Amino acid sequence: MSILFNTIPVSIGLFSGISVLFIFFSVYWLIKDEDPIIERLNKISPNYRPLKKKVRKKTLKQLISNFFSQIFPKTEDNWEKSKIRSDLLKAGYRTPEAFGIFMGSRLISLIMLPTIIIFFLHIKDFTHQQQIAGLFVGLVVGFILPGYILEKKVISRGYKLSKELPDVLDLLVIAVESGLGLDASVKRVARELIHSSPILAEELTLMSIEMKVGIPRDKALKNLSDRCGTDEINSMTATLIQSDRFGVGVGRALRVHSEEVRTKRRQQLEEQAAKIPLKLLFPVLFLIFPAIMAVMAGPAVIKIMDSMF
Repeated sequence: MSILFNTIPVSIGLFSGISVLFIFFSVYWLIKDEDPIIERLNKISPNYRPLKKKVRKKTLKQLISNFFSQIFPKTEDNWEKSKIRSDLLKAGYRTPEAFGIFMGSRLISLIMLPTIIIFFLHIKDFTHQQQIAGLFVGLVVGFILPGYILEKKVISRGYKLSKELPDVLDLLVIAVESGLGLDASVKRVARELIHSSPILAEELTLMSIEMKVGIPRDKALKNLSDRCGTDEINSMTATLIQSDRFGVGVGRALRVHSEEVRTKRRQQLEEQAAKIPLKLLFPVLFLIFPAIMAVMAGPAVIKIMDSMF
């Protein structure tokens, strides 16, 4: 057991060494800039003069994202249905490097957080048992923290999308009933709401681009639903897919759905308003009420105490 306790400084050095090696190889990979196309052409034509490497100027963000993408390639066969991909899309991270950056942040937190905790506990002269417990806590928190932050981003973005949806539906109804088709209406509404509803306007713009390049409308709507992930937008896309499939008027379906969304939104606000008295009960009971009682009954209590003693 004493041998295990004496290995705490060794573990600190080990984590520090791993961190230094990771930073060294990261910097080395970032410095060397090899173009795979040029390398392949030089291998194909060995008898000719080697082609000069083209200097590519990249930002630090691009270099880091490419580095983590090389370390953590997407090798899953069911990557399209994986939870990490779904969460990244719902959080607004659609680039191919998003998965590598997420896994890289998880790796960094797994290395740095336990190292910092162990170093802090060691210099504060905590016991060996507490240092070992801090190591395990740092590993667990370092693994969970990136996923927790991503989940909060998904919730925050979903709330903003739900808040922007009623105005977008109203403009879609006006555009469709004025004679525009659904594709033209989506494109026009996305252009008009780029400042007031930027998140949903960006998603509608991407949906319009998908339909323009030849993706079927139902598939584009399904992609919109997957990227947003809110119940209101899922219901809207399902309504539009059914309307397109069965020949129902899109304008009428959007108007009905817009009324349902506004009714649901009003009910949610009424529910939140009904919870206010219950939420105010404990602050009033434990913070405000004692202060009022002290002001009102304090002088009387002081006089009683003076008369008794």
